[in-house]
Amino acid sequence: MKNIVTLLILCGLSTALFGQKLKPGFDKAEYIELLKVSAQFGGPDYVRAFPAPQQFKLAYRSPVVGLDNKWDLWTNNQGIGIISLRGTTANSVSWLGNFYAAMVPAKGEIQLSDTEKFTYELAANPRAAVHVGWLVTMGILAKDILPKIDSCYRAGIKDMLIMGHSQGGSLAFLLTAHLKNLQKRSKIPADIRFKTYCSAGPKPGNLPFAYEYEAATQGGWAYNVVNSADWVPEVPFTVQTVNDFNPTNPFVGAPAMIKKQKLLQRIALKYAYNSLSKPALKAQKNYQKFLGKLASKTVSKNLNGYVPPEYYKSNDYVRTGTTIVLLADSAYFVKYPDSKDSVFIHHYHPPYLYLTEKLTLPSNQTDQTSSALLSSSQTLAGTWELNYISERKIAFEGLYPEKKPSITFDLPNQRVNGTTSCNSFNGKLVADGSKISFTEPMAMTRMMCPGEGEQAFLDALKTINRYVVSDDNTLTLLTGDVPVMRFIRK
Repeated sequence: MKNIVTLLILCGLSTALFGQKLKPGFDKAEYIELLKVSAQFGGPDYVRAFPAPQQFKLAYRSPVVGLDNKWDLWTNNQGIGIISLRGTTANSVSWLGNFYAAMVPAKGEIQLSDTEKFTYELAANPRAAVHVGWLVTMGILAKDILPKIDSCYRAGIKDMLIMGHSQGGSLAFLLTAHLKNLQKRSKIPADIRFKTYCSAGPKPGNLPFAYEYEAATQGGWAYNVVNSADWVPEVPFTVQTVNDFNPTNPFVGAPAMIKKQKLLQRIALKYAYNSLSKPALKAQKNYQKFLGKLASKTVSKNLNGYVPPEYYKSNDYVRTGTTIVLLADSAYFVKYPDSKDSVFIHHYHPPYLYLTEKLTLPSNQTDQTSSALLSSSQTLAGTWELNYISERKIAFEGLYPEKKPSITFDLPNQRVNGTTSCNSFNGKLVADGSKISFTEPMAMTRMMCPGEGEQAFLDALKTINRYVVSDDNTLTLLTGDVPVMRFIRK
C-alpha cells in the first residue's frame, strides 16, 4: 500500500486513474506550455522573466549526470506527464556533448562506465547513424527516466509528452526513438502514448535514421519546431560524400564507367570526379578524427570507464521530423535584431514563444489533424471494443468486469450495431467526415443488466459529436475537443 501511495504522489494524482488525453497533431497551446516547462531549467532571473507553466507541476528533478545533464518530470491533474530534457548549459562539460559529433551506428552497444553498458536500437537500417555525444548522454539519462515512466504508468499515467529545447531537442529525438523500440520489444507497456516536441534542436543523425524516426512518429505524434533565424538547428556541420547515398545510385558505378572511356575523356572525367568526391571524403575523415577520436579522450576523462565505440564513416547530418517553422519576419527582427555579440539571441525560449504566439496555421491544419487524423468515415469500418470512458466514479474494470461494450460500423449499409456489455443495439449510422452522432433512436434488446456499466455507456454515447481514428487502431469519440470514449480495433 505504501508503494502505491508513493507512486500516486510522485505523479501528482489522487486516487483516480486516467485514460489517454493526448491527441495527435501540432497543438500551439500545448507547445507553449511545454516551452514554459522547459524554461524552468534556466537561472533564477531567466525563470522569473519567463511565463510560468499553468497546467503542470514539477513532480521530480533529476540529479546532474553524464556531461552536465538533467531532466524533469512534470504532471497535471488530467493524467499527462512531461519528460523535459535540459539543453546545453554554460558549463564546458555540457558543450563537450555537442562537440563530440562523430556518428555511430543507430543500433549497437556502448560501454558508458566500468559497470554499465547501454544497448540500443534507434533504427533497424544498418546505414542509419546518430550523433555519438548525444547518444551517450541519452543513454545515461534513460537509466533514470525509465523507472519514472514505470512509476507513472503504475499510477495511471499512460500519456507522456517529451520536450527538449536546444541540446534537449536533439536528446528528445533519440529518446523518442529509444522508447519506441523498447515498446516494440515489449520492454515497456505498448499502451503508453508518447508525443514529442523537439524545440530549437540540432540535427540528430543521417537520412536513414531520419526516415525511420519519421515513419515511427508520423500521424501527428512528433514535431520539430524551429525559428528560421536560429542557427542551432543548422548544426552539426554536414559533410555529404558519395558513400552517403542509397546503394542504388548513379555514382556507385562512376569509376567503372570512367574507365571505359577513351584516354582523353577518361583523364578529364577522372579529374572532375576526384575533384568533387575527394575533398568531401577527406573532410569526413577529418571530422571523425577531431570530433570523434580526439573529443572522446576528453569525454573519457569526465565519464569514468567510458569506452569510445567504433564510428560510422559518415557525417551527413540532416534535419529530422515533421517541422513546424516559426518564420521570422520584419517585426521579429525589430524585437530580436541580429547580433554579433549575442549569438543566441534567436535561440532562447523568449523568441520561440514570441513567434509561436504569432503562429497562424492554415485552416485545414489548425492542429495538423486533417485527412490523416480526422479521418474519413472509411476508417470507421469494422468492430471496435471500448477500453476507456471518461469521468466515472467507478473504475473501468468495475464498470465492465466481464464483457466490454463494442461497436461495429457497417459502411455499405450505413448501419451501426454493437453491445452495451449486456444488451445488443443497432440503428442508422449518422456520420459526415469527422462528425458523428448517436442521438437517432436505436433498436435494443432489454435484458436486465447489473451495475452501472450499460447506462454509463449509453449516456456517454449520446453526447458524442466527433471522432478521431489514429494509427487505424484507436477510435476516440469526442464531445467537441474533449475525449469521452476510446475504442481499440478488434
